[in-house]
Amino acid sequence: MSEPVSQHLATIDWGRGKWLHVRGKYSREHVWYLAGGATLRVSDTWLLLPEGYRDRAQLDPEQAFVATVASAHMLSWLHLAFGMGVEVASYHDEPHGIMSERSEGVHWVSEVILHPRIVYDEHSRATAEAEARLHELAHEQCFIANSIKTKVTVQRA
Repeated sequence: MSEPVSQHLATIDWGRGKWLHVRGKYSREHVWYLAGGATLRVSDTWLLLPEGYRDRAQLDPEQAFVATVASAHMLSWLHLAFGMGVEVASYHDEPHGIMSERSEGVHWVSEVILHPRIVYDEHSRATAEAEARLHELAHEQCFIANSIKTKVTVQRA
């Protein structure tokens, strides 16, 4: 195995919370402290939890996963586009993830669907075919896409 190119640091901090003195119950809420100073309150997906276990956190890991896939794809796409001389003014995406049941009670994010809307500089345009090819290349080169088994689909906006 080769030496790592970089390391990405985070601290995950959890405490039992309001359920400290209730046998068998615990809060799903926890805090992510990310290198660089970002702090996020995180909890489990609301849809999968019984009412009594739901917390009011800012973010759930499944949303973070979808956003991470979309962000990494966008950054790969922009790197390729600008490298080919394509001037991009803006890139907007509203991705969504599909939560599926793999087996009895075991869920996973089986697909992330990207919906990028790209605006080009007035002097630079890419054809629909070129844009689609850039998405294919970005997917092939994206470090996150190469790290997951979730299907990633790009749909034209």
